[in-house]
Amino acid sequence: MDTKRSRVFISHSSQDKAFARVVANVLQGPEMSLWIDSEQIATGDDIIDQLGQGLQSMDLLVFLISRASLSSGWVGIEVKYAIKREIEEKRVLVLPFIIDGTHRDELPWFFANRNVSKVTPDAEGAKAVANSLRQALAQRAEGITGYPSHKQFVGDPRIDKLIKGIAVGHNAAAETAAIEILKATDKHGRNALFEALLNYQDHPDTGEVLWAALITIESCIQLAPWLIDHAILTRMGKHENFAVRSSAAVICMELAQSAPDHVPTDILIELSRYDEDWYVESAANAALKSIARFQPAVLRIFYQRLYSKEVDERAHAAYALAEIAEKEPEILDCHELECAVTILRRIKDKEALSHLEKALPKVQNAKCYFRYKYGM
Repeated sequence: MDTKRSRVFISHSSQDKAFARVVANVLQGPEMSLWIDSEQIATGDDIIDQLGQGLQSMDLLVFLISRASLSSGWVGIEVKYAIKREIEEKRVLVLPFIIDGTHRDELPWFFANRNVSKVTPDAEGAKAVANSLRQALAQRAEGITGYPSHKQFVGDPRIDKLIKGIAVGHNAAAETAAIEILKATDKHGRNALFEALLNYQDHPDTGEVLWAALITIESCIQLAPWLIDHAILTRMGKHENFAVRSSAAVICMELAQSAPDHVPTDILIELSRYDEDWYVESAANAALKSIARFQPAVLRIFYQRLYSKEVDERAHAAYALAEIAEKEPEILDCHELECAVTILRRIKDKEALSHLEKALPKVQNAKCYFRYKYGM
């Protein structure tokens, strides 16, 4: 790394000053030059002038996110200025860390695609902040200037202890760990420990530790489906590691049985694609099939895929519809399938046609299905 001292600006609310000082103490060293208002602004100084100097000269801004900091006018000015510099300089300047029960959905729009870590406002949390900061500076020294990715992992010793030894198939152990994690839920339904567990989907060890974390995440959501939200499943569903995407699909499949209203159809559309990894698409398609009875419009996804230009996609959709016809033929549209059979015969798609020709008689002989049993 460059021998030049890195200038770090710690942006925080006055209500979080105690933790900001803990972070500053952990970061103290010959390689760091820290800017924190309680240290840099003396009595009688021009606050705006001192603040401007700190923001203009900084290399990185550590943003300690809390409800207090999000409502602070001063903090808002600091962060927006840093974001403006990011855009102009095309490099990372802001490292955000949630230090209270603030949910990711409450963050400013410009953090929507960031991997915002959640840390506890104590010594362990300060160490996590310091580790991320030094990693960002090391990447900059290596010429990596893009926005933080999911590869920037921040661990938690409590999670390490809970998931240690959990392996594929160790459902009982994962459920035990999940119960301990759920005990950390606050009165507002937020759980910082679960948030820490979610970060393990980006663990550099893509073997045992990753699988232990994913199995535990799945167990947590089975026990408490209200913990999951669209942002969490989007992050998992778009992950570069197929194992994480597979876990997102499995979570959707489980939710389809217990809480179908929690299943995000938009994510399943991507995960259920014919060209996805089998472990991903099979679970995603199972979820779509499961919610089709409650949300018949979901079937339109399969119908549309029957008319794809891709032979494999047509076959994939036809197979899915044939499986539905085997178990719930009454929910399928007979006329829709008859039209599809006609078109597939015309274009001589033998594989897709073979699936639908087996399905069609079952649908034709099924009793009519009415979604609404009562009403006008």
